[in-house]
Parts: sequence; structure tokens; C-alpha cells
Amino acid sequence: MEQKRDEVMDIARRRGFIWPSFEIYGGVGGFYDLGPLGTIMKDKIIQKWREFYVIREGFFEIDSPTIVPEDVLKASGHVDHFVDAMTECQKCGVALKAVDLAREHVGTDIEGVPKEEMKQFIKKNKIRCPDCGGELGEIFYFNAMFQTTIGPGSKRMGYLRPETAQGIFIDFKRLQRHARGKLPFGVVQIGKGYRNEISPRQGIIRLREFTMAEAEVFFDPKNSSHPAFSEMAGDRLRLWLAKDQAEGKKHITEVTAEQGVKRGMICNELMGYYLGLTKRFLLELGIPEDVIRFREQTSGQRAHYSKETWDAEVSTNR
Repeated sequence: MEQKRDEVMDIARRRGFIWPSFEIYGGVGGFYDLGPLGTIMKDKIIQKWREFYVIREGFFEIDSPTIVPEDVLKASGHVDHFVDAMTECQKCGVALKAVDLAREHVGTDIEGVPKEEMKQFIKKNKIRCPDCGGELGEIFYFNAMFQTTIGPGSKRMGYLRPETAQGIFIDFKRLQRHARGKLPFGVVQIGKGYRNEISPRQGIIRLREFTMAEAEVFFDPKNSSHPAFSEMAGDRLRLWLAKDQAEGKKHITEVTAEQGVKRGMICNELMGYYLGLTKRFLLELGIPEDVIRFREQTSGQRAHYSKETWDAEVSTNR
């Protein structure tokens, strides 16, 4: 598998899809340039995404700044909660993400687990530095946002945005007026996001700068139905439920969107509809149906403001 991945990456570089950024100066992990073919492919994916969400769904599109004042991200919880658990090798000093170490060496997801339990897990499973084999140190939290100041000599702090959602939320009142006060309505934003990854060791899967396409749907919590749900009701979804993950089961539950909602696996019609829409988009890109699943985040993995979260996942060789 590792050899095949290296071969694919080599072909992508030689044919002009991706190149390591700043290569003649030694390169920096987590940054890649898109070559001529890579740029064309990215633009085609974005065009297809807009077809789904802007043209077909009728969502509004906005474009907001990529630098965000600290006050905004303090209010959203990112300043206090947008953190990763990390450790450092006591021998070579390399910084490593604790969750990635557990997944790569044991195949266990420990995201959301208290840091003391992470430390015991690493010790119990005798996980050592993947670079030099050295012993790992204490677990501590690292805020994954890039920090900056706004204006020369300014004491006003800011961050490169870790996601595009904040610009949408801040504009909510204006957007609601644009929607003539009617619910539900959707808003999208496509643009750069930045995350100061601890150890971007997975090629282009985990980057420090990347393009995001994000949709936010605003609805009345007293009415979570979707007017077009019947069109999506029969679409089959492969779900990895949080309760199965908690019990260490790899079992996948396959249901239609309608069955998932009626059985309480999916919280409401809106969620079921957009899970189905996400799958249709991935299929449209050419991703085989049998490698797509939706993983329900456990309570420890969800954002502090989330009631239910699903990740669309694609099985690859890496």
C-alpha cells in the first residue's frame, strides 16, 4: 500500500498535479502547490460543488476575509477549544499528534479522550517515536490556529481562519433579510482555511493551508423537515454509529435515509437529506459507492456546540 501511494504521488508530481511548496528552499511540511493539471481539477470539483449547493439547492454564496479578529473566535469557542493533544519525542524532539499515533500504531481512535488517559494508552501500547524510536514525553494541548496581529504596532490579535463558517454566522442577520425572513435557507462559502497542524505526515490529506467548501443551513428547530426529503428518502447510507464505535465494533449499519430518520439513527429529515446529498456529490466525482461511509462522531469528538455530527469518509490506501 505504501509503495502504491508513493507511486501515485510521484505520478502526480511528474504530470503537474501537485508539487511540494517552497521546494528549492527545502520545503515546509503541510504545504503543496497545485500545478496546471491540479488547478484544473480543483476548479472542476468546485464547479461541481456549486452545481449541487448553489444552483440546485439555491443557497446564497458569500466571500469573507480570511483573517479573523480574536473576539470572533473567542465567542465561537475556537480560542479555548480548537486544540490538539500532542507529545514530543524525548530523543529527537519531533512533535507528534497523540490521536494520529494511536491510529497508526494500534488502529484505535482516542480523539476526545482526556490527556491523562492518552498518556496511559501510549505507555500501555508501547508506542514510541516513529522517526527514531525514542520515548515520548507528556501529553499537552496545542491550539491549531495561526496567530497574527492586525495593523502595525497593533495589540489587536487575530487568526487565520480555521474554517469559513464564522463569516457566515456573523452575516446572519443580513442574510436572513436577504432570504426575506423565511426558513430554512442555506449559505455557502468557498475559500482558504488554515490549521497549524502538529505533524502533517499524510501527504495532501492533512495540510496547513487548504481550500474549503462549506454550507450552513439555518432552520426552525421546531420544524426540521425538508420539503424535498421524499426525493432523497430511498438513498442508501452506510453508517458507523457512535454506539458501535464506543463498543469497539467496526459494524456498518446500512439503511435508507428515511429508515435512518425513522429509527432515530439520524436526528431529523434535514440531516438525512444532506447526508444523502453529500453522498450523491461524492458519487458524481467518481468515488465508488462501496468505499463511502458516514461516521457519527462520539460525544468526546463533537464540537462543544454540536448535538449530532457526521463525517463523510472515503476508504483509501493511506
